[in-house]
Amino acid sequence: MTRNPALDIARGILLLLMTMTHLPTVWAARFGEPVGFISAAEGFVFLSAFLAGKIFVEQQQRKGVDAATRWIFTRALRLYIIHLALLVIAFTVIAWIAVNYHRPAVRNLLDLYLASPRKAAFSSVVLLYQPPLLDILPMYVLFFIGTAFVMRATARWGWRWVLCGSVLIWVGAQFGLRAAVHEGLQRITGLDIPLRATGAFDLFAWQLLWVLGLWFGALGFGQTRRVLASSRTALHVALAISCAMFFWRHYSGPGGFSEPAQHFLWIDKWTLSPVRVVNFAALVLVLISGWGVLSKKLPLRLPLIERLGAASQWVFAAHIASALFLLCLIGEDDRPLDGKTGVMVLVIGLLTLFAAGSMYHRVRARAGRQAERTALEPAVQEPPRESG
Repeated sequence: MTRNPALDIARGILLLLMTMTHLPTVWAARFGEPVGFISAAEGFVFLSAFLAGKIFVEQQQRKGVDAATRWIFTRALRLYIIHLALLVIAFTVIAWIAVNYHRPAVRNLLDLYLASPRKAAFSSVVLLYQPPLLDILPMYVLFFIGTAFVMRATARWGWRWVLCGSVLIWVGAQFGLRAAVHEGLQRITGLDIPLRATGAFDLFAWQLLWVLGLWFGALGFGQTRRVLASSRTALHVALAISCAMFFWRHYSGPGGFSEPAQHFLWIDKWTLSPVRVVNFAALVLVLISGWGVLSKKLPLRLPLIERLGAASQWVFAAHIASALFLLCLIGEDDRPLDGKTGVMVLVIGLLTLFAAGSMYHRVRARAGRQAERTALEPAVQEPPRESG
């Protein structure tokens, strides 16, 4: 697939926002939801699914569905290996710092592991135990594995039924489907992992965003652009909703309502509540309507951000690792960092991203040069054998 600089810039910006949100500073909340009741996580999940769906279809058309499925599983395996590497760092170095230097922020993050190391280590390998910050990659691994089945299901039944099924699962998630499934799995397996330790993201809810992204990558993007081009009403409604959500978010704060119960019902991030879905859908329509400008007529190229987006896997892993280490700077008062220390943490965290991106591109360039030299080398021919 030909690289689109607009997509890489979008991923780069989302990675920057995600990193600044996860770094333990007093300014983290300001970067969390800058354009409404939407965080960088929603954008990154949707964009990843969009690219996965697009590449799957291209691979399927060129090499067949089995080759496309292999590509998906290879991607999932790569993400799983990165996740295991981060777990090793968290369960060794980070846990040692937390215990020996009395860092409550990190101890709370790894509380189940510190209480029961063997059970936590096993359940984390099978993606059941997911500490905070380490619950993002497991979601991607499971969604990539699910992609192969979703794409095959669409070939058999069509996108309409797959999308309807995804919406029904999302509705179930709003009424406690995750808790019910968790309770059933505990009875069957006997593995006592608290629900809060299985990750912040409700996968039954967030799968809707992933499936919609797959649909957009496969065929929905073109269909949506044609609808927007034929009628401006949808764009005007989407623009009005996006503006209203933006002002509501910054006027009322991230909670949206004064009553917490209202927030969890309508705006909760982890269950991808209805307001967030509407806000995200409206913003996507606005962006799609201006996609021609974004993808072909960018007024300003952002090469550093674009390089971050092109190296998203390495950069994503680096941002998790840096956030874990920088979290160890929080003292026994368990307060986010501010002042000079907070600024230093922001600088280190962002420099880590660019260092990881630079390393990725160096490795790719070296591999490309090696492949080019190999292709140019003349084949070694065996000397002719003398006839007997």
